Amino acid sequence: MESPWDENPSSESTRDAEWTKISSEFTNAGYREGITAGKEAALQEGFDAGFANLGTPIGRELGILRGFASALLSYIPTLSQTGAINHGVDLEQLLSSARHIASSLSKVRFTDIAPRDLEAEEHAREHLDAEGIDMEQNPELEDKRTMEGLEDLLSSMSTSGRLIQAGPKRPTIEDVRLLKEQLQTLARQVQLDIPNNLV
Repeated sequence: MESPWDENPSSESTRDAEWTKISSEFTNAGYREGITAGKEAALQEGFDAGFANLGTPIGRELGILRGFASALLSYIPTLSQTGAINHGVDLEQLLSSARHIASSLSKVRFTDIAPRDLEAEEHAREHLDAEGIDMEQNPELEDKRTMEGLEDLLSSMSTSGRLIQAGPKRPTIEDVRLLKEQLQTLARQVQLDIPNNLV
């Protein structure tokens, strides 16, 4: 086959066909690169917005609540030694409450309290349906969900191997709000104050 750049091509139609083919290949390659670059830019923009507006604030608040609950667990036993608590206050009850709050907060996952992006899910479904593509599961995400399911199953079993409850109930954002209120009440009982801007 002759090159379109040869000085004496065998025919003008061959040169035109080769030129059209090369032009088409460059156009297709450029289009694919443009689509890829556009997807990467949109993904990065979406990640940045989700990280700054959703992930960081939720993760920060949950981390502060967990940290404060752990601090109370360490602080409450010292109250009887320092005399910093009124007589008649049941330290064991306070400690039990602190343990419950800390344990409950430790079981909260980001996916339990982060709002679902229903608009993005619907948009993805529309595009996949239009292209006739089945929604495939990310293998890493599927493995994580399987592991979380096993963790939930294990936590719902007693030491005898029997199920304690019919099915594990995952915490909700409302559960976290209630735990936050309980934590603030507990802190006031031991004469501590959690500034509102911290949690």
